[in-house]
Amino acid sequence: MARLSSKKLNELKEVNLLTNEEISKLTGIPLFTVENLFSGRNHHPTMWMLVALMELFSCDMKDFFEYEEDEFDSYESFPSLFPDIVANLF
Repeated sequence: MARLSSKKLNELKEVNLLTNEEISKLTGIPLFTVENLFSGRNHHPTMWMLVALMELFSCDMKDFFEYEEDEFDSYESFPSLFPDIVANLF
């Protein structure tokens, strides 16, 4: 499962020597929202916000996220379970 990472966002901010105010002005994202994104209080940015940040930092969307294993990642292959699921329906 992907989760927006304030740690990764802050690393990009530090590498680019930008403040929250500068990020807000350069992207058009309201300062309050930038502060929430970079502090970890907002985990659900809109697509246009992500695109604006990608353009600002010259990076890919994957650079903003941490990836955690979820319940489906633990299965070797979900399709292999399909016959058992169907058999249990009848």
